Amino acid sequence: MTATFEEAVDDILTMFKDAWDTTGFGVIYENVVAAEGSTVPPTSTDPWARVMVRHVTGNQSSLSGGLGTQRYTRTGVLIVQIFVPVGEGLSQALQLGKIVADAYEGKASPLQVWFRNVRVNEVGPDGDWYQVNTIANFTYDEVK
Repeated sequence: MTATFEEAVDDILTMFKDAWDTTGFGVIYENVVAAEGSTVPPTSTDPWARVMVRHVTGNQSSLSGGLGTQRYTRTGVLIVQIFVPVGEGLSQALQLGKIVADAYEGKASPLQVWFRNVRVNEVGPDGDWYQVNTIANFTYDEVK
């Protein structure tokens, strides 16, 4: 299967949502306006996440065939920033990072977005929060 930019991003974010919803914690999607009265970042002491999808390259990977279509390979990176209150310890941050990593590691989305090099990186304190990032490289094809 192949995907457009929008379809691939939707697949990637759906996989994240399915995994993160099990935690019951808040999430900020960078392309969604915060609800009226909400604060970004949250003011509660509950962990929360911010999700970013960034396309990096897009290369033509085939010549046009008899149908006149061409295949383009897209690559990018998914970055999930996870924040837990400072002083709660690294354990919860790593557990949440692993939930996200497990959603992607060794998997492909329904539209065949493939994930590689999934990792959890400790960033450290950021104000009142301790930050861990879960990062995954992704690849998919588009035919047009």
